[in-house]
Amino acid sequence: MRLYPPNRSVGREALNDCEIGDYHVPAGTQLLMSQWVIHRDPRYFDRPDKFEPDRWTTEFTQQLAKFAYFPFGGGARTCIGKDFAMMEAMLVIGSILGKFRLALENDREVEPRPIVLLRPASQIKIRLGSR
Repeated sequence: MRLYPPNRSVGREALNDCEIGDYHVPAGTQLLMSQWVIHRDPRYFDRPDKFEPDRWTTEFTQQLAKFAYFPFGGGARTCIGKDFAMMEAMLVIGSILGKFRLALENDREVEPRPIVLLRPASQIKIRLGSR
């Protein structure tokens, strides 16, 4: 969800004139916030390009800056399917990993294809083995 979030960016429109950092943003300006970029920002994540599930300790998540991690957007317009998607992922992944060992068919790097939702650019072939 951090390295390959479901969306590549979230768009919003400024309702009022405001300042973001050193930039003046006039009302009506369309803004894009990229999960892909923020989730790989070394200000928030050590070794930002590495998949390290063990980093997600309670201490780590409590000190993480607000919106440094937002795979489903955030605030009042958080994706309505967030809770369902997370529950579904845990159930499906848990069921599969409980019965099978997974291995990539080849060691090719996953290349993303950023369309509306983030997808792999080509097939990802996985070999299933018995547990």
